[in-house]
Amino acid sequence: MNALSTHPYFYLKQFGIVERDLAKIQPPVIEDDVWLGHNSIITPSCHHIGRGAVIGAGAVVMSNVPPYAIMAGSPARLVRYRFPPETIAALEASEWWLLDREALTRALGRAPGFTLTPSPDTAVAFLRANGGGRALEVVPTVPADPIDTVTAAPGGDGAARLMALLKAEVRDFSDAKLDLAFEDLGVDSFGLINLRTAIETDLDIQIGDRDWGEVITPADVLRVAKVGLLQSKDPKAPQAPTPVSAEPSNNLTSVSAGARPAGERRVQPINMPQMALSGLSEAWLFKEIGDIHWSVLTRGLRTPSSAISDSEGNRLYATFTRISLEADAPLTAFRENDTLILDLGMSRYGAGMFFSEASIEGAHVAARARLMTSFARFGDSGANSSLLKGQPVIPNDCDIVGAAELPAFAQEYRAQRAQEAGAAIYESEYEILPPHDINGVGLLYFAAYPTIIDICALGYSGRRLANEFSTTGRDVYYFANSAPDETLVFRLHRWDETDDAITFDATLSRKSDKKVMAWVRTMKGRVAAAPKQPGADDLERISRT
Repeated sequence: MNALSTHPYFYLKQFGIVERDLAKIQPPVIEDDVWLGHNSIITPSCHHIGRGAVIGAGAVVMSNVPPYAIMAGSPARLVRYRFPPETIAALEASEWWLLDREALTRALGRAPGFTLTPSPDTAVAFLRANGGGRALEVVPTVPADPIDTVTAAPGGDGAARLMALLKAEVRDFSDAKLDLAFEDLGVDSFGLINLRTAIETDLDIQIGDRDWGEVITPADVLRVAKVGLLQSKDPKAPQAPTPVSAEPSNNLTSVSAGARPAGERRVQPINMPQMALSGLSEAWLFKEIGDIHWSVLTRGLRTPSSAISDSEGNRLYATFTRISLEADAPLTAFRENDTLILDLGMSRYGAGMFFSEASIEGAHVAARARLMTSFARFGDSGANSSLLKGQPVIPNDCDIVGAAELPAFAQEYRAQRAQEAGAAIYESEYEILPPHDINGVGLLYFAAYPTIIDICALGYSGRRLANEFSTTGRDVYYFANSAPDETLVFRLHRWDETDDAITFDATLSRKSDKKVMAWVRTMKGRVAAAPKQPGADDLERISRT
């Protein structure tokens, strides 16, 4: 899609333009005795259709199909299996599809029941008719019920474990609520992320994004857990993509991996590009720690940012959900030409949430930052307001350590997102400036939020907020995004001021639909001395120089 043309001439080596094939062409493996109904469509995200499967007319198959499964719909979903588990095992043991026509006809003539009423008993008769004579080992390979499948999960009673996970997210959960929508059960999108991560971690499976996207009720959770377990046990199921080298850093400062496996350290002199108001630029700092976070993440996923995708091949974008910055003194205490050491380490929760803690050490002052990102993809409309949650495929050699439970940093985010911001004491509008506020993929840039908040707050405080105070802390909770032509609504909900400090809480919303995009707490400390402005004599001397 990103090349000059979509024609194979431009990305297959046989045409002589590129030295190696750049397209990952993987035709699906379709095993014996598969029925493809009229006008059914097998998409590239389906890599394997098991033996004996039936695909209904008009079905759109977007994921792997287990053996003897009956699939229907768009996207195709499992209707049922053709036979009970013990009969499927018997069919597999018979290996009838390996016989030539003459041998098959002879064996079926001696065991006619196997033709129309296959079962373990008729399979034994077929094997004997074919000269097999060996005992038939019937080992069920495909449970007939989602609960049975989960029960067969590694580590004990999977059904009970799954129900326990549901009860942890759904208040007063019981079997009677299996078919109620999660929305009606009071579970928000963040709760569903937590539930998915807990299931994948506890059952040691990975659920496809498309499958999870169809989850509406707890009963759907049972279904996708079943599919995930079947695919995890299928030796022919697709594995994580072959890792490729992460994109090299173009940062001109020294870069090292640091002591931690998933981490990075950068040593950066504070020069004019890193400065603002005679101190460290907050906008630059947000961008830099965000870039380090992104660098560690892509290295851990063994892929460049442009190639990160979900299990269905959809392009994913890392979206910051929270950034917290806390400094020992106002950012103006960082001085020109000081050496700045930024050291960041990363962990993750499941496959979809990544956390970083960073230390920011200067010669005279230090700061700390915490970051949290998830992944999103554009919805059908392609608009920034239609972003959908997703998660990448985690490679087996990923060095980003997974947390056993949801970190407190994320729990605080979830609690804040559920709260009402309260009444506003001041309100204004902000027109987005795309060259500054919009990033390379058309989303409102995460590092622009502090600047937007400060610009809007000046309408309430006057210029003294910018001239006399400097940031000591910022905590940004990102909830949504907006289109470049959107008008934002700034609301100030709290303002506490002393002689030496100002703390205020504010929200940003989309004007078009009143959707709250962010909640931001800002802490400012008084600057010891305002930066000296050059006078007329100074400007004349500089001009002569």
